[in-house]
Amino acid sequence: MTARLAIFSGLAAASLLALAGCGSRKESDPGDGDEEAGLELAVAAPMMVDPDLTTRNLANAAIAGGGPPTIVLPPIARSPEDIAAAKAEADRLVGGSAGFLPEAESAVDPALRDAVTALQRASAAGPAASACAMKADYALGWSLRLPESLPIYPRGNLTEAAGSDRDGCSLRVVRFLTPVEPESVMAFYNARAAKAGFAPRYRSDDTTYQLRGGKGTGAFAVQARKREDGLTEADIAVNGI
Repeated sequence: MTARLAIFSGLAAASLLALAGCGSRKESDPGDGDEEAGLELAVAAPMMVDPDLTTRNLANAAIAGGGPPTIVLPPIARSPEDIAAAKAEADRLVGGSAGFLPEAESAVDPALRDAVTALQRASAAGPAASACAMKADYALGWSLRLPESLPIYPRGNLTEAAGSDRDGCSLRVVRFLTPVEPESVMAFYNARAAKAGFAPRYRSDDTTYQLRGGKGTGAFAVQARKREDGLTEADIAVNGI
């Protein structure tokens, strides 16, 4: 398997397993010098996204290190049928229609809107997350440790993940792409967060959409916006959930 193919295989496996609802687990960090832990988290399933790669074994496809890898992705399935299938799965996960977004409470948080790195986006998940971001590592396996209540949107394509379980942290920061419009993506997360008792608060400026909330000492932030190529880029940051 070429280096690019191995990277993409690890991405697809991580995205699909995250969708299955893997919750947060207090185990060794995938990026904490334990490469075997990262490998076990990110791989060991056949490719399910690109039909040309369906027989590939994904073992040894994990990535861990000090910064996000350079990713080369094949075209994302974005036909009307693909979008409808993703929305249907999202409705199933919320137990019915994801419904509509509430009226935006205020303008978006510019710090989150303008954040470049995953560790900068982590600060949106509360003050504790800012401290935990200094201890985080980039590794695709962190996408498998998102809380069950806030998974990657159905059929989303993972592009970046970071996190930490060190010193009381429970930080996960994930970025993915989807052909589904931002409003539907945010309606899904609003429904999931409300059902989990996270008291979500919605903000929008008609180009960027943000959702924040939490419970107890835990907090989360979700952001989505439309790219020039028509895809939606979405970020999830959670800590203590």
